[in-house]
This record gives sequence, structure tokens and C-alpha cells, in this order.
Amino acid sequence: MVIVTVITLSTPAFSQSGETKVEFQKGDKVAALIELPYTARVVEDAIEDWMSKKGGKNDRVKSFDVFRNTRLDKDEPEIVDVYYKVDRKVVNDKENAVVYLLIGRPGENIGARADDDHFKIVESKELLNKMAPFIDAYNIEVQLKLQEEVVKKSEKKLLNLKDDQADLEKKLKNLQDKIAQNKNDQQLQTEDLNRQRDALNVIQNKKDTSQGKLSKQ
Repeated sequence: MVIVTVITLSTPAFSQSGETKVEFQKGDKVAALIELPYTARVVEDAIEDWMSKKGGKNDRVKSFDVFRNTRLDKDEPEIVDVYYKVDRKVVNDKENAVVYLLIGRPGENIGARADDDHFKIVESKELLNKMAPFIDAYNIEVQLKLQEEVVKKSEKKLLNLKDDQADLEKKLKNLQDKIAQNKNDQQLQTEDLNRQRDALNVIQNKKDTSQGKLSKQ
């Protein structure tokens, strides 16, 4: 019985981004959030890749990554600082990632922002929604590379098994040849043993005859 496993990759139905409050430098700030069905590591790497393509300088403030002096769109004249962090969420042994994102004015101290400051919260949610398909594509690439490695390892294992089979068959052939040679040698040795026994009997008969003659004298 041959069991074939088929892996299908399809674009998931993304949940839309929402609004929440997140702790930032000992205070709760208004932020956009989105939950995605990928590991936190994949999402972090995907967002970094996404933001790097938009320019800006990568930085880190407390638990947030920051891309400073960034344009949200290539034709957008305004420059902003984009703050985000990714939390790991496990439900029923399945890992998801929750992304929190804030947009700040260039050089702004987000920690000093009022708790109800909604600066560019709409743009923050839109940015997360735009990121979601990119993160999905990034995740597929990650899974593709991982699966390619699995396939390579499986192929290597199969080749090693085939090499082992060839070595074992060679050893078996040598062993079979040795067994055949041993059987032939046994046959030759049996014939030689019979000849030597016959010769021994001849000599023994001569001895018996000679002793018989001596006893009559």
C-alpha cells in the first residue's frame, strides 16, 4: 500500500486589523493590531523584510522594533517612524502571532504620547492589512525552503540506502562465491581423504601380510 501525502497551500482568509491599547514605556498607547496564523519568528522576519524595502533606519526601543524616517508608500511625501512588536500566541497547540503597530512623528517620543492619542491609527490598521498578504507569501517561501530541505534529506537517505544495498549485494555475492568455493574444496578434500584412506588400507594390508609371514617362520 502506498500512502501519498498532498500538501495544499492556499491563501487564508485574513482577519482585518483592529484597534487596541498596548503597553509602551510603562503606559498604554493606542495601537493597531492584527492576529496572523503564523509563527512569531516568521512574522517578525517578514515585517522586517517588508519595512526594509521601504527604506528608513532600523532601531529598537524597549520591546518594539522601529523603522525611522520611513515612507508608508513610495509616493508618500510624509516621513514617519513605524513601531511594531510581535507577540507569540498559542491556542490548542497552534502558534499564532499578534502584531501591534504604532506610527509616530519623526523623532517623536511615543512614551510621552497621551493615552488617547489616535495619531495615524487608521493608517496603522491599513498598513497591517497591506502587510498580511506579504506575510502570507513570505511564510509560503519559508515553508517551501523547509520542505525542500526535507526532500533533500529524504533523497539523501534513499541514496544512502541504495548504496548500502549495493554494498550488501556485493558482500552477498562474495559470500556466495566463498560458499561455492568451500563446497568445491570440500569435494576435492573428500576425494583426497578417500585416496589417503585407500593408501592407508594398502599399507595396513601389507603390514598384516608381512606379520603373518613372520609368525609362520
